[in-house]
Amino acid sequence: MVSANVSGDLSSKTEVDAFRHLFPLSYHECFLLDSICLDARPLGRARDTSVALGAVASADGSTLVKIGCITMLVAIKMGVMTLSKESTDEGFIEI
Repeated sequence: MVSANVSGDLSSKTEVDAFRHLFPLSYHECFLLDSICLDARPLGRARDTSVALGAVASADGSTLVKIGCITMLVAIKMGVMTLSKESTDEGFIEI
């Protein structure tokens, strides 16, 4: 059996989600007027950040960056190639 309080919380969350989707500008303005971010941080405070260099051992260069709950991984692998005789002043990047 679901208590009235829990049911009320679910209804409230649904209403907030609906408002956020229907009126995104007004939703974000509510936070900005109170000088807070969507994740309840003050506007002047940055998210927790960490950087780990050399995260991928098989890459020539790599880093793992975490900003708040977002994680990004970047790795670069370099190689030497033989250029064609027709285009000695050109190369290419393979992604």
